[in-house]
Amino acid sequence: MAKQKQRIIYNNYDHEQVKAYYRKKQEKKKKRKRRILALGLIVVLIVAFFISDFSKIQTITVTGNEKVSTEEIIAASKIKVHEDFTFFADLSEAKEAIEDTSLIKSATVSKNLFGDVTIKVVEADPIGQATINGVLHVISQTGRVIKDETGSLVNFVQRCPQISGFDEERFEEFSSEFAKLPTQVINQISDVHYAPENLVDTRCEFIMDDGKILYVLYDDMASQLANDNYSLIMERFPNQKYYDFCGKYVYAYN
Repeated sequence: MAKQKQRIIYNNYDHEQVKAYYRKKQEKKKKRKRRILALGLIVVLIVAFFISDFSKIQTITVTGNEKVSTEEIIAASKIKVHEDFTFFADLSEAKEAIEDTSLIKSATVSKNLFGDVTIKVVEADPIGQATINGVLHVISQTGRVIKDETGSLVNFVQRCPQISGFDEERFEEFSSEFAKLPTQVINQISDVHYAPENLVDTRCEFIMDDGKILYVLYDDMASQLANDNYSLIMERFPNQKYYDFCGKYVYAYN
């Protein structure tokens, strides 16, 4: 009897172990099913999100612009409302493209999780103007040339030096160097005339607000008039009218 009772106790214990094993196995299956179900639900939600309009750019706000239109800046960014996905919009590429636009000096582009893009720009000031082939050409302080075929920049260039005598190619060359001049020098220039002489085809004439006339080579003027060179020459020769910067030395005469 003792042996039979011992065997029954052993069998009961073994039976409980088997039940526990199958119970754990069932619980693991249920957990696995719940995980698969949850993962499937997440995938469905993600797919639904990207299919819906909520995953795409909703608005684009531009601030800081006065001379350049909001439409031009948005077009330059190449970001499209309700078309581009918020998470995949390339803001660095948009920033570079905007900064290559006409009178834009710098730009910052940001977005939030709701698909709102904000573009903040700092515009470059116009520093010179010329009419070539009937079209207004504006030099920005970055040295870029903007062809204003619509006349939208006319009111912004009234105080800029009037530049004449250049063709398209030479005006581009002149502009990149002109933007390197000190601001205090540019602000004193009234007119600029292209004035080649003999074999010197980069010579031009600056007519200053006080009536003084400077002859410079536009491919060398940035170094000749750098820093406070101009003001030092004026202090040294205050009563002269003509100043020739077209060589190694500066010649002042009446």
